[in-house]
Amino acid sequence: MSKIKIGVIGAGGRMGKAIVQVLSQSKKSELVAAVVRDGAVYSGFDSGIHSGVKETGILLSSDLESAIGSSDVLIDFSTHISFENNLTAALKSGKPIVIGTTGLTDSDKNKIIETSKEIPIVFSPNMSVGVNLLFKLTEIAAKVLANDFDVEVLDIHHRHKKDSPSGTAMYLKEVLLQSMKRTDNNVIYGRHGMYPERDQKEIAMHTMRAGEVVGEHTVYFFSPEERIEIAHKAQDRKTFALGAVKAAEFLHGKSKGLYNMFDVLGI
Repeated sequence: MSKIKIGVIGAGGRMGKAIVQVLSQSKKSELVAAVVRDGAVYSGFDSGIHSGVKETGILLSSDLESAIGSSDVLIDFSTHISFENNLTAALKSGKPIVIGTTGLTDSDKNKIIETSKEIPIVFSPNMSVGVNLLFKLTEIAAKVLANDFDVEVLDIHHRHKKDSPSGTAMYLKEVLLQSMKRTDNNVIYGRHGMYPERDQKEIAMHTMRAGEVVGEHTVYFFSPEERIEIAHKAQDRKTFALGAVKAAEFLHGKSKGLYNMFDVLGI
């Protein structure tokens, strides 16, 4: 049985490198294209050597059209700046695409929804198996504890991360709002200065950016009698890369539609 041919967009970045590493060991999939931005200093380098594994023979290139042509499925971990161009190219070719790019706007997300009416897409703010269990456990806890507990969310990442709060933290917020039947009017982002007594329905989002933390997210539920913490701490970016490759393998052969990691994992 032939392997699924995967093209990675954003192959020169942290996540791109991790995905190349995972594909170098995969029994079901193989890397056939590694796309980087125009003018990248490492363009022309072997993608395997650039990613810290053995030579793959697949060179880092800015030729998106050629990459799409040789791939069965695309994985995009580029930037929000190139996101729309990548999505349009996938649509034009009819190729399935996994979107892990962060920092997308509501307009970008609407484009994903519209495009999924024509091609299959997996879109998730976080590809980690463990984080998606965090989403599910948060949903369960929020439904049970809705009216009796104060809720706080903490998001910790490395000092280089651009978006704040993270896409994962924002998705946790959406899970909480839906599960507890609240709105964005109940959400605050950090605290500074003098505040009145905490509103019963308030959901607070907190962000830390420091060091080289891969990614940590904790949802806190507080009552006067007890505290419940649901947390996930990533120790290696490989956990996100494994999920992204799993998502690409899931998409292969799928019909048009918008899928998430719950679909991929069957939870």
